[in-house]
Amino acid sequence: MKRTIEHYISELLFLHDCVIIPNFGGFVGNDQSAKLNKITGVLSPPSKQILFNASLKTNDGLLITHISNQEEITQEVAKNEVENYATKIIKKLTESKVLRLDKIGLLSLGKEGNIIFLQDNINNYSLDSFGMKATYNKAIVREAISEEKISSTIKNIRTQSNNPKVFLRAAAVIIPLIALSYVSITQQDKINNLYTQMASLNPFENSIITEPMTKVIPDIKIEVQLTPTVEVIEEEVVPIITLQKTTYYIIAGAFAEKKNADKMLEKLKKWNYNTKLVPGGSLLRVSYNSFTNKTEALIALHEIKQENSDAWLLTQ
Repeated sequence: MKRTIEHYISELLFLHDCVIIPNFGGFVGNDQSAKLNKITGVLSPPSKQILFNASLKTNDGLLITHISNQEEITQEVAKNEVENYATKIIKKLTESKVLRLDKIGLLSLGKEGNIIFLQDNINNYSLDSFGMKATYNKAIVREAISEEKISSTIKNIRTQSNNPKVFLRAAAVIIPLIALSYVSITQQDKINNLYTQMASLNPFENSIITEPMTKVIPDIKIEVQLTPTVEVIEEEVVPIITLQKTTYYIIAGAFAEKKNADKMLEKLKKWNYNTKLVPGGSLLRVSYNSFTNKTEALIALHEIKQENSDAWLLTQ
């Protein structure tokens, strides 16, 4: 055989959710959402979890048909190859208790005869996550402003004089002035007499006058100390995952001379293929068709290989 049976099982796991090895067991795929490890900060893309079920031993024809088409052999020959492979791996697992399937995972035989499977994480079998890799998300630490820092910015307002007598004497002048605003204009004579009486009144003199009226109302000074507070706001950085557009080309051949590539190009156009030249390196590659979906490209490649076994898939 050109390829191993393990290689064909791995190919089918990309396109199908269940691949059975007759007389041995089946591999079942379950879709998993993206996960964030809060401890390590690693963000993993969506994936397909592969499980092993030893009860699935009935031949569904999927693996044998795929091998028959890829190897260009009959169904009977492919069936014999799969049966021999199943017998071989059962014997190896029984003797060594451990069996590794390349690109798939590790099988181990338990004490009670049960088979334990551990998936190989090298391949992500989810086509929806093609080209995506795990990223590291750095945790953001926010600094909280303590109450001690806030209280240190608050200052008391202090005045030079806290004597209540000063305010009482000032009120003795201010209150009569407010009352005068409500007196009628026609009572002008009464207002003049009231002003005359107030002129001889000194609200700031002591109860026994022994000094001339030369006291001045003390100035009240208010000192305010302000401490600027700067609030730092850190924006959370969200990782942006950009999906790169990928094109899949089914290549008919690669040519060093352009005239040979043009001949192949004209031949494929006559056969109604959406053909084009795909440059790369020193060779000109002629494609049957191009796809943006890998599943469609693999299906088309399988059909073209029936006529041209040298056709291959180019990813850009």
